[in-house]
Amino acid sequence: MTWRSTFPVLFLALLAGASTGCWRIGEPTESDVLVTWAAYPDTVLAGKVFSFEFAGPVTPNACGRLDTATVEISASAINLAGRRSVYETMCAQSPVSFYEARPLVLDSAGSYVVRAAGSELGTIVAIDSGSFSRMTTIGRGTVRDVESCLLFGPGRLGNQRPFALLGRVPDAVANAAELEIVHVSGALAGFTLCGLYGSRPAIRVDTAWVTGQLVDDYYRTGDN
Repeated sequence: MTWRSTFPVLFLALLAGASTGCWRIGEPTESDVLVTWAAYPDTVLAGKVFSFEFAGPVTPNACGRLDTATVEISASAINLAGRRSVYETMCAQSPVSFYEARPLVLDSAGSYVVRAAGSELGTIVAIDSGSFSRMTTIGRGTVRDVESCLLFGPGRLGNQRPFALLGRVPDAVANAAELEIVHVSGALAGFTLCGLYGSRPAIRVDTAWVTGQLVDDYYRTGDN
């Protein structure tokens, strides 16, 4: 089973490009986009709908757009992927990221590894009876301290870090430089008023570390 998203994502990406002053001239270059973060209940009921979310960076400036984002369910895995178009022209230095939320159903009980571009983003276990677990989150992104609120997200700037990190965040992660990539796993923990612009969703951190990767690595994909 494959779920695809095209027009809504493309429409929003075009709006973002237009709002940041990007003039797109000529034909774009297509390539795979990175999926670096996901959120889901790690225990679900087979045959029942649950919410699945995933996100990642598109380009470090306004020269890119997301064309498709796909979720493919096999007998033992949930495979995430996407395609982007990148224009070779002068654009505003405003990073483009994407965020998707999908209703999914796993028809059969068993374990399903969440995969994206060769990396693993956890495992979902489908059971025949019982109850759904909490929403867990796992993935890579960047952090920034704003008004004593540690923000995290798949993008680089301000509103592209939509989550606040709660709990015991390692000092190395809290003090990570602007260009450093961190890995965070935890659970969605409602909303918090920390930071600017009112409430935002929060992640209560279980584990986190600095990956050793930089933003240049973050936006690079295998077929660029």
